[in-house]
This record gives sequence, C-alpha cells and structure tokens, in this order.
Amino acid sequence: MLFSVAVQAIEPGDSVRIDTLPMGKRLLNTVFKGADAVTNFFMGCDTNYVTPQKYEFTAQAELSYWHDFYRLSSSQSGESKSMTLQSDNSLVLGGYVYWSIFGYGHSVNLGDIGKPKGETNGTGHRNVFVLNTARIIAEIYTFKSGKSVKFTSISDVDLEGQDRTFTGLSSKCFGIDAQYIFNHRRYSWPAAFGENAVQRKSQGSWKLGFSYNHVTINFNKSELSPYIAQRIDTTLLFNKVSYKDYAISIGYGYNWAFRKNCILAVSVLPSIGYRQSDITEHNMDKAVLRRISTDVFFRTSLFWNNTKYFTGLVVDFHTYAYRERKFSLTNAYGTVKYIVGFDFLKKKQYKEK
Repeated sequence: MLFSVAVQAIEPGDSVRIDTLPMGKRLLNTVFKGADAVTNFFMGCDTNYVTPQKYEFTAQAELSYWHDFYRLSSSQSGESKSMTLQSDNSLVLGGYVYWSIFGYGHSVNLGDIGKPKGETNGTGHRNVFVLNTARIIAEIYTFKSGKSVKFTSISDVDLEGQDRTFTGLSSKCFGIDAQYIFNHRRYSWPAAFGENAVQRKSQGSWKLGFSYNHVTINFNKSELSPYIAQRIDTTLLFNKVSYKDYAISIGYGYNWAFRKNCILAVSVLPSIGYRQSDITEHNMDKAVLRRISTDVFFRTSLFWNNTKYFTGLVVDFHTYAYRERKFSLTNAYGTVKYIVGFDFLKKKQYKEK
C-alpha cells in the first residue's frame, strides 16, 4: 500500500531510480523482467506473419495410418543377395495434451487390441514428449513395433503362392530430435506441425537440427516358414541389429498461407552423422561396426486453425539406413495422420476486457 501511494504521488516528468525501491519489489521486478526476456527469446514473433498461441492448454486426437519397410542386402558369399519385408498396414489411435510449450502424446495400434501376446500386428505403442517454441523445437520419443510382417522379395526364392507372413521381426527405438529455426520470427514450425500457432503470411526458414536414435531390430529365424527357411541365403539372416545414430541435419521448411487460417507446409531435413552398430548373426559373435550414416526426414501438412479449433493432415516419411562393406539394412516408415483438436483456458494477455 505504501508503495502504491508513493507511486501515485509522483508528478509527471519525475523519475524513480530502481535502487530506491524496496528490496522485495526490486527482486520481483528482476524476476518478471527475466521471465519476459526468456519468453520473448523463445516465443517472440512478428505478429504480421504469425499469431502466437493464445491459450494455456491444447488437447488433440489423431488417427494414423502407419507402414514400416525393411530391406537387407549382403555380399558376404561373393554374390549380392537381398530381401525386403513390409509390415501389415496399421491403424493407430493417439492423442496429445499440451500445456503452454510442453506436450505429451501416446498412441496404440488398434489392430493389437484383443490379440494375444506374440501375435500383435504392425505398429505397437509410441510415446512422445514435445517442446514447441518459435525458436527451438524438440521431441523425445519411444517406439515399439509389433511382429507381423510379410516378405515381398527374396533373392533366388520364388514366393508366388507361398505363405509370406513372418511373425519373428520386432523393433524398438528411442530417439531425441531437436531443431533450431533461423527465421523464427516470421516462420512458425508450431503452426505447421505443433498446432499451437497460426501462420498468417507465407514464409520459410532454414533449420539446423541434431538427432540421436537407438534402434534395435530382432529377427527370430525359428519362425520362418519351412519353405523360406530351406531356400533363403544364410548371409541375410541375423539374430539382432542394434545401432546408435548421432546426426547433424540442415534443412528447409516453408509454410504457404494460401487463405485465412489455412496453410500447406513442407519440411525436408537431410542429415549426416556417425553410427555405431552391433550385429549378432546366427553363426558368429557380436560384431561392432562404425560408419558415417545418412538419413532423410520428410514431413508435410495441410492445416486449418482459427486459434481456438484446428484440424488437418500430416504426412511423415523417415529412413534409417545402415551401410557396411558387405552388409546393409534400411528401415523406413511412413505415416498419414488426421488430427483434430481445440485450445482452452485463454492466456491473461489475450482475454477481452
């Protein structure tokens, strides 16, 4: 009360030195200024191009269509041999909850519901922790696949009319992805893929990223059909492949605001990194292999967002490629997502007086 009376007594043109304020007020003033500086650093934007998130919380549901692909090739026997496998198409239901710039998402394969353990089909559980700001975006995620795939081709093996189903393949992944947006004041990644901002005018930006992935793929040869087991080249078989990737990526994203509240977004992130791989084969101990790796992450979306409600489509495609002198493995996945959600609890600065 004394502080407010003192302020009201100041005549126009008078000035008050900050060091004459009580210590508690100076401390609060410093804390608030620091919080404003941090918020502006991470979330500051040009409002002519981007409308920032106006609400404290976001809830969204998504229905996804997943497809996984594996290709293995070997020349250890002196001849080039290869095989390809694809997962059964998976329909996945999931959802996200955001508080400010933080989010958590979980999804589960609808085809797994009601199936006994060991008979799951395609994509399994996925968990994602998200940080969405104007300047920096990041994800920490885990992924566990099911076991049902089909052989689409095997060198020197005629699969016509044969049972191609294989339930002995499973994989899991732990990953961290982070990106820095250079043109963050006019280009909004969250508007394109995070759903907590709106791009008002078309704009693009270069991006610098870092990623870490730990992928493990298990191959249970005892579950091969007798026909395939008798004919497949043994150099293509393994017990487990486990690899860790550390990669730097440089890419570009562009948001096309083609009409009010609507954008079409594209993001491409090629990467180069260092990969450490462990391979255990049926007839040998674990071999540790290290090599430079290259990957590509492609993402596009079509969104409508009026700052309160939003809906849209997102398409992702990601490849993990391992190459060694006589052995290679490519694990790729693609997904199409339909998303619908809403924001609630408007922030104080956006409430109508």
